[in-house]
Amino acid sequence: MNRKQLFNILKIVISLVLLAFIFYSIDTQALIEVLKAADPAWLVAATVVMFITVVVRAWRWQILLTSIGVPVPIGELTAIYLIGFLFNNLLPSGLGGDAIRGIEINRYSERISDTITSLVVERFLGLFALQTIALIALVTNWGTVPNAVGYFTIAIFFGGLVGGALLINRSLYLKLRQQVGPFRWLTEKKAIGNMFESFQRYPLPALGGAYLVSVLFNLIHIAMYMFIGFAVRAPVSPVQYAIIVPITSLVLLIPISFAGLGLRENAFQQLYGQIGVLPEVAVAMSLLVYVIGNVCTGIVGGVVYLMRGARNVVSENR
Repeated sequence: MNRKQLFNILKIVISLVLLAFIFYSIDTQALIEVLKAADPAWLVAATVVMFITVVVRAWRWQILLTSIGVPVPIGELTAIYLIGFLFNNLLPSGLGGDAIRGIEINRYSERISDTITSLVVERFLGLFALQTIALIALVTNWGTVPNAVGYFTIAIFFGGLVGGALLINRSLYLKLRQQVGPFRWLTEKKAIGNMFESFQRYPLPALGGAYLVSVLFNLIHIAMYMFIGFAVRAPVSPVQYAIIVPITSLVLLIPISFAGLGLRENAFQQLYGQIGVLPEVAVAMSLLVYVIGNVCTGIVGGVVYLMRGARNVVSENR
């Protein structure tokens, strides 16, 4: 058993421990009742919206790839995205969603670095656009969430803003590397250095276009959370969703659990609980987000993956 397999087993164990803690600390019968009473119409709407976000993500990815000379049809990118959901959210393998997306898209480029950079840039733009929405919602409606949540949102936004300025300004980047020892030491780390190099390969118009599409994607993504909240009658306003969803998205980047299970439920209970949502309702929301955002997309991704495999077999036998 290699290190990746051990790490994946550890993530599953952590998810099970976190879920056990959650279910021990809440009224599980009340949770079941909340789930049983969920409005199916809103859940269907949330599912439709989730699949729309996949297409919008593919559009964003297409903008970035086209700008570096890797044109790929949006239908193909949507299919690759869905396959990525399968590996990322349903299969406890060492091959994550981004890794499988990189493998699939490599067929369209002779340079592996092209595909890797597009994944890195796409992820950063999505997160920064989400934080932009959160900041606008916060400053126009201060007081709708606890102050600690508000200050955290501001800090994350400006941290991303400074990071983004460094990522796209090569002259500033090189100057800091020459004159600031800690910055040079930091960017000598392979992952961080690659991220800087990745951004600087893309023209500003492409980054701007992908950023605007990211804003659209995140607005639709927040709407999915709202629809799930409507389904379980959670007393949460659209502004509160716009502030809290970015924080839970950041929490889920911590790679210590399987598909975010357990980590997501704890984050929902803590954050939505601060604005008056009952623990059972908050956990119900998190479970429904997982089912709609992870399981449903993963299942469709599995169908796409099987169909592509069957298609390749037919092509080889001709």
